[in-house]
Amino acid sequence: MAGNKRERLVVVGNGMAANAFIEEVLKAGPEKYSITVFGKEGRPGYNRVLLSQVLTGEKEPGSLAMHDPEWYAENGAEVRQSEKIVSIKRGSRKVVTERGLEAGYDKLVLATGSLPVVPGIEGRDLPGVVSFRDLDDCERILAHAREGRRAVVIGGGLLGLEAAGALRSLGMEVLVVHIMDRLMERQLDGCSAGLLMDALEEMGIGVLLKKEAIAFEGHGKLERVRFRDGSAIEAGLAVVSIGVRPNIELALEAGIYSEKGVVVTDTMQTFDPSVYAIGECVQHRGETFGLVAPVFEQARVAANQLVGDGRRSFRNSPVSARLKVKGIDLYSAGRVSSVEDSIEYFDRRSRVYKKVALEDGRIAGVVLFGESSLGPSLFELLLSGTDVSHRRQDLLFGERKAEEAARIPDDAVVCGCKGVTKGAIAEAVRSKGLFTREDVKRETGASSSCGGCAPLVERVIEETLGAGFQPSFRRALCGCTNYAREDVLRNIREKGLKSVAEVMAALGWEGVGCDTCRPAINYYVMMAWPESARDDLTSRLINERARANVQKDGTFSVVPRMHGGVTTARELKKIAEVAERHNVPLLKLTGGQRIALIGVPREGLQEVWKELDMPSGHAYAKAVRTAKTCVGDRFCRYGTQDSVSLGIEMEKRFGGIPMPAKVKLAVSGCPRNCAESGIKDLGVVGVLGGWEIYAGGCGGIELKGGEKLGHFKTQDEIIEAAAAFLQLYREDADYGERTFRWVVRKGIGRIREEALCDEKKRKALAEKLEAAARAEKEHWAADTEPVLMKGA
Repeated sequence: MAGNKRERLVVVGNGMAANAFIEEVLKAGPEKYSITVFGKEGRPGYNRVLLSQVLTGEKEPGSLAMHDPEWYAENGAEVRQSEKIVSIKRGSRKVVTERGLEAGYDKLVLATGSLPVVPGIEGRDLPGVVSFRDLDDCERILAHAREGRRAVVIGGGLLGLEAAGALRSLGMEVLVVHIMDRLMERQLDGCSAGLLMDALEEMGIGVLLKKEAIAFEGHGKLERVRFRDGSAIEAGLAVVSIGVRPNIELALEAGIYSEKGVVVTDTMQTFDPSVYAIGECVQHRGETFGLVAPVFEQARVAANQLVGDGRRSFRNSPVSARLKVKGIDLYSAGRVSSVEDSIEYFDRRSRVYKKVALEDGRIAGVVLFGESSLGPSLFELLLSGTDVSHRRQDLLFGERKAEEAARIPDDAVVCGCKGVTKGAIAEAVRSKGLFTREDVKRETGASSSCGGCAPLVERVIEETLGAGFQPSFRRALCGCTNYAREDVLRNIREKGLKSVAEVMAALGWEGVGCDTCRPAINYYVMMAWPESARDDLTSRLINERARANVQKDGTFSVVPRMHGGVTTARELKKIAEVAERHNVPLLKLTGGQRIALIGVPREGLQEVWKELDMPSGHAYAKAVRTAKTCVGDRFCRYGTQDSVSLGIEMEKRFGGIPMPAKVKLAVSGCPRNCAESGIKDLGVVGVLGGWEIYAGGCGGIELKGGEKLGHFKTQDEIIEAAAAFLQLYREDADYGERTFRWVVRKGIGRIREEALCDEKKRKALAEKLEAAARAEKEHWAADTEPVLMKGA
């Protein structure tokens, strides 16, 4: 690109894929292109996911627009509505409209969408025979619905049933005709399809299966539908919804290689290097697409390539579906019919059916009817490929984390940390075209703090969007970037990036980063290159830089180290004297058996630490913090093992080592568990003849008991096993992911296999942790003084 002249970017199509693509281009490279968008419809791009709500009257057509004309003008994009492109001159790089106007391009993006499949049925052009794909179809359907005659919906898939539900809500008599032997055969098994059919019929929607329409008959307008078996039914409206096909006519005319769809690479490039394609018109690795989640990911990948970044690629993932018909709660994801192993629950009276299909211990498909609150969490397990063999008995009966969003009033607070109500979330979803929890978090702040409300936030989004909601396992690291954790890690390793600055420069970071991404990048760099990475102390959290917890009033709490919760009279006296001299307003025993001096002003930190002459207890860091202990067999009449000495040794070995999140240890001398080992990140319990280790417990935001990691005879074995577990957690978990979430996601069986079963692997992991401990001690050699750097 010479000088400041912008390249010409032409987008053919103005639907959801095109709009998502334009948004991403403007975010990533607003100065690179002069953008022209051609749309054959006379409307701005709109949210097709909500079409059924237009039929029911819940939405006005204009409210579906994703951007108003002013938005395009403000961002330098020209939109030409009602201008259909009829040909592409690839040699001269021009597109031609049906009026003969030409527009040149340097890069061309095809977002031509899909066309409804209308079989070659006699009479398909009669007034009253319509498809259900756009707002014009909605207008035609509503016009015929006012006549009050019977409506026949041809097709028992997701969109067909949503159309049937909308028509029934208008008071019409509705009949669904489906050629297969069950409804939604791609998403449902026989049991769930049967329950769905019963529910529809109870609503007054008739269902005919294994029935094929061969003719639409009438004089001047539709009067009846005739079937292959010779029968016929009177009808004034027929909605044909038997599927879609990629709209590839323009690509074919231009000689762009296409099969079922426009064939694209992993970067969304066609066989012509100057032409890209996204959305429902494309074919990627043999697959075509009809739901918004993969379409939006394609838009992000294409934008990433065209702004000159080139570090993203498209990977197709399974999608979920929720039927958007009032009164029916149905959720499906993956494959549920062709899998031999499954877990099922069926309450016939309540009409609640749940099924998880499994392959090699991992979820292959999910179907939930009548109660679908577990859908998003099961779908995330499906996407992640987590081994759930050890959880078979509780997969369908796990603690319900979120109430039914439909039963919650709009003024109820969903996110307590930020005070965001259900109504505010739903309004943001509707008015700003949001589809994911990350979108909602960015716009409203909901779930951006502790994250405990995340399941309920997703339920509100689902209730608002229905099938349009697609929880994404691949999430951006933060709002400063589009890159997910795996993208950042891959680039760090492949490009040899060894500092926060190098990562941000190489990946085109937006701004200087934030308190979410900077600590995460610093952690990932140090993990990837422990011997040579540059630890950016300014990217560590303020608590780590100050060696103290910052309080709400700007003062700090100082927590001196007491290995295993054990101290001396001399140390106690010193703490008391320092607190008295500095007028510390509060001395508090912490949950980790330490003494905290709370309310120390920033300017007094250096002096307090100097006078204490005690190392920091790491009660503030994303690191191994404390080892809580009971008195054990040295003094307790019930004790079976020496918990004090083991707790002290573990804290000396592991204390302060950086972790993805805070890690708390505990050692109990007997199964009475006075040190609460069962709800710690790593808890050890003394038993007759040895020790047991429990991993992934939590007594904070969520209450969760740890899962048994193993049984060991000696303290040395315990130390090695604990070290292997902690190192595997360091390498595998997301930054900020607590052990209790990681253990559930990865599976305790896989953790045992990767960390403990193989002696060589176990020792190698333990040695890595020892190296990390040595490196951390070198970084913080002057541990008696806090490092109050700029911005701390």
